[in-house]
Amino acid sequence: MNTRYDSRATDHHFKEEDLVWIYNPKRRRCLSPKLQQNWEGPCTTVKKLNDVVYRVQRSPNANRKVIHLNRLAPYRATDHSSVTSSEPMSRPS
Repeated sequence: MNTRYDSRATDHHFKEEDLVWIYNPKRRRCLSPKLQQNWEGPCTTVKKLNDVVYRVQRSPNANRKVIHLNRLAPYRATDHSSVTSSEPMSRPS
């Protein structure tokens, strides 16, 4: 039983000032769960409290939250400048 848990457990380790996503599913009325956003962020890790618990903060003025490691994911910035070009795309003939 422990091997099944270990296969799905994350092995991320974050340092202070790393950007992360927080998994926080909120059920909203009148919107399908499939269309709801379950991840919040990016947030900044403020302090590592122990091996699996971190203190994170959404913005400098926001309250700090204590979050378990399994609810965190590393934030990877995406660069969309390579997707958009200054020249209009021509239609295939």
